[in-house]
Amino acid sequence: MSESILVVDVAVSPRDGGTDAVYTYRCGPDGATVGDAFIVPLGSREVLGFAVAVRRTNEAELGFGFGRLRVADQRVAGLSVPEPIVEAVRFVADEYLCPITQALSVALPPGVRDRLGAEWRLVEGASSELRQALTVAQRETVRSLEDAGGALVETPGKKIAAEALRSLKLLRAKGLVTFGLRVVPFAEGRQAGRSVRLNPDAERIERFLRTEGKRKPAQALTLMKLQGTESSSLTVAEVRALAGVTDQTVRALLAAGLLQELGEEPAPIRPAPEPNATQQTAIDALTEAVRARRSGGFLLYGVTGSGKTEVYLRAAAESLRLGRPVLYLVPEIALTAQVIAQLRDRFGKGVAVLHSDLPPKERLENWMRVRSGEASVVLGPRSALFAPLRDIGLIILDEEHEASYKQENAPRYHTKRVAQFLGERFGAPLVLGSATPSLESYYEALQGRLTLLRLPERAAAASLPSVHLEDLRVGYRQGKPAMFTAALHERIEETLERGEQVILFLNRRAYSSFLLCRECGHRFACRYCAVTLSYHRLEKALRCHHCDHRERAPDTCPTCGSTKIAPMGMGTEKVEEAVAIEFPRASVDRLDRDVARRRGALEATFAGFRSGATNVLVGTQMVAKGLDFPNVTLVGVIAADVSLNIPDFRASERTFQLLSQVAGRAGRGRRPGHVVIQTFNPENVALEAARDHDFETFYAAMIEEREQAQYPPFVRLVNVLVTGEDRGAVVRASAELRRRLEAGLSEAILMGPTDCPIERIQNKWRRHLVVKLNPDADARPLGTALDGFAPSKVQVTIDVDPQSLA
Repeated sequence: MSESILVVDVAVSPRDGGTDAVYTYRCGPDGATVGDAFIVPLGSREVLGFAVAVRRTNEAELGFGFGRLRVADQRVAGLSVPEPIVEAVRFVADEYLCPITQALSVALPPGVRDRLGAEWRLVEGASSELRQALTVAQRETVRSLEDAGGALVETPGKKIAAEALRSLKLLRAKGLVTFGLRVVPFAEGRQAGRSVRLNPDAERIERFLRTEGKRKPAQALTLMKLQGTESSSLTVAEVRALAGVTDQTVRALLAAGLLQELGEEPAPIRPAPEPNATQQTAIDALTEAVRARRSGGFLLYGVTGSGKTEVYLRAAAESLRLGRPVLYLVPEIALTAQVIAQLRDRFGKGVAVLHSDLPPKERLENWMRVRSGEASVVLGPRSALFAPLRDIGLIILDEEHEASYKQENAPRYHTKRVAQFLGERFGAPLVLGSATPSLESYYEALQGRLTLLRLPERAAAASLPSVHLEDLRVGYRQGKPAMFTAALHERIEETLERGEQVILFLNRRAYSSFLLCRECGHRFACRYCAVTLSYHRLEKALRCHHCDHRERAPDTCPTCGSTKIAPMGMGTEKVEEAVAIEFPRASVDRLDRDVARRRGALEATFAGFRSGATNVLVGTQMVAKGLDFPNVTLVGVIAADVSLNIPDFRASERTFQLLSQVAGRAGRGRRPGHVVIQTFNPENVALEAARDHDFETFYAAMIEEREQAQYPPFVRLVNVLVTGEDRGAVVRASAELRRRLEAGLSEAILMGPTDCPIERIQNKWRRHLVVKLNPDADARPLGTALDGFAPSKVQVTIDVDPQSLA
C-alpha cells in the first residue's frame, strides 16, 4: 500500500490567488480542521486562507511527489470559521455554480488581514537550567516579555526590532517561547463602548422635528430613524449606520440632549406583552419545533400590524433559553432601528448587528463577539447568513418576499434556500414572515412543505387605509386627459385644506421618458444602450438611466431641423411641476435618485416634510418604505401601470407588493388614511387585490398563470446571460450555449437564446437563454454541461433562481 499523508485544501482570496484559488498543503504537526485560518505560502508571498477540506492522500492521487507540497502550519488563533458555515459555503458554490473561493468571501471576517499580529509568548514553568544558558541579549528579551505580561505582539504598524526578533526565534528553538498568529484588537477610541438612546420625551423630539428640524436635516433624519427605540440602547456606530450620518451629527444630538449617553450598567430587560390568541397559536407551534430541534419551514402570514415581531421574539427567547443562538435576517438594515431596539429590550447586550455599513472596527468586533459566543442573537441582511454561529436554534427571515434577499452579483445565492440548508444542518426551524408572501412560499405552505401560521387581525386598534381605483381612460374618452383624475384632485385639495399631508408616488424619475420630434418622429436614444434618453428639465439635459450618459437637451431635431420637440410620458419632475401649478395650498418637494445623490438633499427633503414646511412629497420607490409621517393621510399613485408593464414574469407580484407597501404610508397617525391608485387597467387583478387588501385572491389568479406558463414555483429557473461588445460574438456564443445545454440536459426546457428586453447596456450586447428545470432539481448538471465553455470576447453569467429576466 502506498504511503499516505494528511493534507489540507486551503482557499485564499481570488484577489490573492485567482478565481479558483484552492491550494493543497501538507498539514503541520498540529494538524488542521475544516474552517481553520492559516497564513500559507503562495509563490513568494504569504496570504491568508481558510481550510475547506482535510483529507488523507497519496502521491498517485496528488499527481506529484510529497516533497513538492509546502506546509500549512501558521494557524491564526481565534479566527476559524465554524465547520457548518463552511458547509453552507460549499452548498452555495454547488447550488449557484460559482467557485468556492467566491462563495467563501461572504463568510470571512471583514478587514481581518490588516489586523493580524505575530504573538511571541513566554512558556510558563520553563526550567531554570534553560534560562541560565541564555545569552545577555536573550535574557534581555525574556525580561521584555515578562514586563509586557508574558507576550509581545508584532503588527504591520508596530514592528519588533530586528535584534529582538532574532533573540525571539532562538528562544523559540530552545522551547522558551511559542509563536502564533492572532487578531489584534482595535485601539480603544473616544467613541469605543459608547451606547446611546433616544430621549424618551416624545414631545421634545416632536417639537424639534417641527421647528428646528428643517434647519438641521441630518439631526432630524437621525431622530426620525430612531423613533420607536426610546427604551433601548444603540452604539454610536449603529446610529451612524442606520441614519447614514457622521460622528458630528451624533455629538450635536448628544449636546442638545436629544440623544442620551448610557453608562456601562446593563439596561433593564423589558417584560414581554401578552400575545393574543392567534399570536399564541403561532408561538406554540414555533417553540415546540425549537424544543424538538426540528428543522422545517414555517410561513408566518400576517397582515400589517398583526404582531409578527412578537411571535419571533417569543420563539427566539425559547431558543436562547435552551442555549442555542438565533439568526434574525432582514431585507435592509437601514430600516430596522425598531427591530434592533425590540431585540435589545428583550435580550440585552447579547444582540450583534452584522452589516457592511458599520465601520471596520465595529464589523470585526461584532464578528468576533458572535464567534466567541458573547453575542447570541445576530441581526443583519442576507450576508449575516454566514455569521460564525455554532449551533443555531432558530432562523427568522422577515419580509421574506423582498427581492433584496437575492444577491445580484457573485456569489448569486438566494437567502431563503441557504437558510433552509442551515436549518437542516443545525436542526433549527426556519420562520418566513410577510404580509404579502412570495407566491412560491405561499404555494409551498398550501402544499404542506411549509407550515402555515396565520395572523389575520391587527394587534393594535389601527385600521388599514381605504383604497380607491381611478380609471385614467375616462379622461381620454371625454377628451380631457389629465395627470390627476377628478377624484384624486379633489382629495388632494381637501387634505391640504385640513392641514394634512400628501405623498404622490410615481416609480419613474426625470421629467419625461423621452423627447420626440413631432415633425419626423425622431426619438433621442442613448448611443451606448438600447433605450431612449430621459428628459431632465431642471438640468436641461438628456440622461440614460442605465449607463448615465448625458447630453444637452436639443433645441432642434438633428434629423429634420424642426423645433417641434416635445417631452413624452411623465416622471416625478413633471408631477412636482403639476402640483405647484394646480394646488395653490401646496408646498411641494420631490425625492428620487436624482435628488438623493446631491449631498444633504435626502436629509433636507425628509426633514422639511416631517416638519410641515412642505405638505406634498412626490417620489419614487424611495418614499414607499421606512419612515413614518403621522400627518400623511393621503397617498396618490399617479400611474400604477409603470411597474405592471415591465416585461418580467414577476411584474404583477411586485406591483401588488409595492402598492401594498405604498398604501401603508397613509394613516399612520391618529387620523384615517386614504389611497387613490390611478391606472389604465382598473380590472387588473393585482390592482383590485391591492385595493381590497386581498392577497389570497391575488395569489389564486397568479398561481394559475404561473402554472400555465411554467414559471416558479412549478419550475426552477436558471438565466444564462451572454454579453459582449461584439454582437456577432455574442450571437455565436449564445448559439453554442444552447447546443451544449441540449446535449447535457435531457429533461430541461430551454427558451432562447434571444435578445434581452434591453438588448444593449453600456455598449455591451445582451442575449440570454432561460433554462426551466424541475422545481427541486440540482443545477450542477447545467454547470457540468458548460464546463470549459469560455468563448472569446464575451462574458457568460449563470444566475440560478433569478429574481428578474429583464
